[in-house]
Amino acid sequence: MRRATSVPRPEPAAVRSARHHELIGHTADSGISASGPDLPALFEEAAAALAESSAIVAPGVTASTVEDVSVDGDDLEHLAFAWLNELIGLSEIRGGAIVAVEVERVTGPDAAGVPGASRRPGQWKLGGRVWFCSLGTAGVQPVGHVKAATYHGLRVERLAGAWTLRAYLDV
Repeated sequence: MRRATSVPRPEPAAVRSARHHELIGHTADSGISASGPDLPALFEEAAAALAESSAIVAPGVTASTVEDVSVDGDDLEHLAFAWLNELIGLSEIRGGAIVAVEVERVTGPDAAGVPGASRRPGQWKLGGRVWFCSLGTAGVQPVGHVKAATYHGLRVERLAGAWTLRAYLDV
């Protein structure tokens, strides 16, 4: 089984080991948890967890479509909500599974790790790319239908020098 992964970029071993994502059981929905050393890595891991909850993509399956993605939000939770729902929507429109993601930039008042700025509409911005393959492609096995990300329990936090995200998905 292969998870959707971020586009490879050189990272020290300590940074690679700080990245992580997992699926979380829930009685009515499905949950995801992700962590990363910085915000771009965090949002890539969240996308990988979302991808894993939707389809299993075998090694060697290549992408057939690439989409540039740009979302914004009033705070990090709104940004995460917008990011996850944009990926779900694109997956639905393309009839595809996420193969890889690359978050090129996350900008906002505390993107450098200095929290406490006032909240303004659309102050957080994320730009990146996502690669899809058709759900009908050999080596792609759908495992669930994710309808939307929810605000229930949605958290994005910086803890002990790492960023964490927790979200629940309506399935």
